[in-house]
Amino acid sequence: MNNNCFLFYGNDSFLIKEQTKKIFIQNNIADGSVEVYDSEEEGIHLALSNALTLPFLVDKKGVVIKDASFLTKQGKITPEEIDDLIRFIDMAVKETILVIQCPYDKLDNQSKIVKFLKKHIITKQYNNQEGLNVYDFVKNKLLENNLKIEPFALTQFVNRIHHDLDSINNEVDKLIAFSYDKETINSDMISEITSKDIDENIFDLVNALLDNNKPKLMEIYHDLKRINTNPIWMLSSITNKFLEMLHTKALLKIGYNQKDLIKYFNTSSGRAYYMKKNAEEVKEELLENYIDALHELDYQIKSGKIDKSLGLELFLLKI
Repeated sequence: MNNNCFLFYGNDSFLIKEQTKKIFIQNNIADGSVEVYDSEEEGIHLALSNALTLPFLVDKKGVVIKDASFLTKQGKITPEEIDDLIRFIDMAVKETILVIQCPYDKLDNQSKIVKFLKKHIITKQYNNQEGLNVYDFVKNKLLENNLKIEPFALTQFVNRIHHDLDSINNEVDKLIAFSYDKETINSDMISEITSKDIDENIFDLVNALLDNNKPKLMEIYHDLKRINTNPIWMLSSITNKFLEMLHTKALLKIGYNQKDLIKYFNTSSGRAYYMKKNAEEVKEELLENYIDALHELDYQIKSGKIDKSLGLELFLLKI
C-alpha cells in the first residue's frame, strides 16, 4: 500500500476538495508547493512526470490530478498512461503526495486501473450528505464571520442556490465578501449577489431530459419558474441546446476533440466533456425530433393555441 497516494471519488466535490486540503496540511505542504493538473485537458503524463521531480527548497510537495473521468466508464485513458500511473505508485516516491480527484458517482470497477488503485492506494468515497440542514449550515458559517441574516433573506438565499456543499460554500463565501462592514444581511443584498446561473440550469435540464430523469427534470424546471424565468426564454434556450448538440456532432465528425470544443465554444472542460458525451450518445434523429416539436410548440404558443407555461410543462412531461 502506497500511503502517499490518494484517490477521492464521489458526487460531493466540496468534501473531496476539503479532504485534499487536509491531506496537504497533515503533510506540512503549503499551497505554493501544490501542483494541480486537469486530466481532461492535459492527460496524466505531465502530472506524473512532475510528481517524479524532487521538490524545490521543501521536503515534500503535492500533486493533484483533478477531474479524473478516466476512472469512469465514460472516460478514456491510454495503456501507456495506465502503465505510467502504476509505475509511479509502485515507486512509492516519499517526496510527493499525489491526490487523484474523481468527482463522479461511480468508478469503472471492472477496469484494470481502478482495481489496481483500490488495492494499492488510499481510496475514499465522498457523497452528498443526505439530511444536511442547509439553513443551519448557512447561518453557522455566517455567524463564524460575525454576520446575521434576516429570516426571509435566508429562505430567499437557500431557494436560489444548488443544494450541494460545494455550491453552497461558494455562494456563502461570495455573500460574506459582499457583506463587508455589514452586520446583517437583508433581502435586497441576497437579490443582488445570488443571481442564479440560468444558463447552467438549462444545461442541467437538458441533460436530465436526455437521461430520462423526470424527477430531476421537473425539479430544475420548477426552480426556474420559482425565480420567474420566462417560459418563452426557456423554450428558446432548450432549443438552442439541442441545436448546439447537432453542431457538436458535426464538429466531432470532422475530427474535433474535447480540447477543440473548449476553444470553439469558449467553455469549461467539464461542460465540453458533457457536450462531447451527449453528442456521441444521442442520435441525430432524436435531436431533430425534439427541435421540430419545440418549433411546433413555439408556434402554438405564439398563435394563442396554448398557454406558454402549460405548453412547456406538458412538453417536458411527455418526453
